[in-house]
Amino acid sequence: MIRHARCAREWPWLIAVLLLLAGWQTSCGRSRAEQRGRELFELHCAACHEASNLDLKKQPPKLEGLFQSKRLPSGAPATDEQVRKTIVQGIGTMPAFDQRLSDEDVDGLVRYLHQLK
Repeated sequence: MIRHARCAREWPWLIAVLLLLAGWQTSCGRSRAEQRGRELFELHCAACHEASNLDLKKQPPKLEGLFQSKRLPSGAPATDEQVRKTIVQGIGTMPAFDQRLSDEDVDGLVRYLHQLK
């Protein structure tokens, strides 16, 4: 009986530790995805969306605060799904990245774009 009571006292503590570790792994996963998104942004997007590229006929929009407004520069709703669609399919003179980026890469890129404020 005493052993059973001791185990009963330890279970909540053990469950709390496991939940904490599960949350830690999730947050680490997010930060890795966001880090990958940042790398992809710098590799594929920054040259056009951050710098003044004189070779372009029309300067692409800056992406800071992209999700803070209701609409994207294209006029489409500012949703994760719409941004994913734009990245994958391209728009106007922006190339499609469907053959260059995996779904996981696109998710990381969208997460990173949420951070740009």
